[in-house]
Amino acid sequence: MPMSRLATLIDQAADGSRSLSDVIRQVKILAARIGDNTLARWATNELNGYGPDEDLPEYRARRSLPARGTWSGPGGFSVPGQVSPAGIAEDFLTMFTAEFREPVAELERLSAGDSDPVLRWEPHQVNEYDRRSRNGEGGARIEMLVLSEAWLVVPRTMLTGTLDKIRTRVLDLALALEDVAPDAGEPGGPTVEDRQLGSVVQNFNITVNGDGANIATGDRSRQRSTVKKSDLADLVRAARELGLSTEHATEFGAAVEADGGVAGEHTKTFVERVRVGAIALAGDVAANVAATGLLDLVAGFTG
Repeated sequence: MPMSRLATLIDQAADGSRSLSDVIRQVKILAARIGDNTLARWATNELNGYGPDEDLPEYRARRSLPARGTWSGPGGFSVPGQVSPAGIAEDFLTMFTAEFREPVAELERLSAGDSDPVLRWEPHQVNEYDRRSRNGEGGARIEMLVLSEAWLVVPRTMLTGTLDKIRTRVLDLALALEDVAPDAGEPGGPTVEDRQLGSVVQNFNITVNGDGANIATGDRSRQRSTVKKSDLADLVRAARELGLSTEHATEFGAAVEADGGVAGEHTKTFVERVRVGAIALAGDVAANVAATGLLDLVAGFTG
């Protein structure tokens, strides 16, 4: 008997030796069959790369990277070293950052290389950094030498971590779908019109796209509840109003208490479990809505 679409996706996502591009192509098929355009667009962007005007998921967003360079002097003398951003004005600090819009296949190729890939500065950027450092406007300089080249270093470990995050999120999606709709992705199978299936996919889309400001969440786009300051029993009560069982609401209260009444490590871990659908909710409250509501409760509890 052939494997189902979800079973195939789960096996491929869990297999670290399988190309992530192959995995995401399976997601694209899944998205088409369940009728979710947001998921399909995400898969297409990961396969083809993100355009200059496309919003990036947080795992691809701009981040700081280490910079290296070469200082040169008379007679071909040169010294390699770190190009420091210390003291450099805000308008130039973006030169020490990069975002990643490349197709996932290109990120895989770069992560598997023999050395960390680099992003070279343009000559005018090198000259501007050197000018600022010589004028005492921050940065690093070497007496009697000029900066002749500079580049950002992209750690392969960072790329590997990014790819692993994508793979894990796809695996979480497939497992969650298998739990509520095992035949999702099959020809003629269920679509996002199914409430439970739609909720799982929506949670994935919101997790990938950040706070989900541009993703429809239905009439109950924000679940409001209030809590008395420093009242743990009231916090647990309010958590139950957000769809948590008594057991999970009590666990949430214990997490907040363990963090000293703020949204610390224990609380954030619990809320993330709610967000990804690992904790069942009563009623028709979407997981992302409940997760946001829980963080609001902590803010009210803290005062």
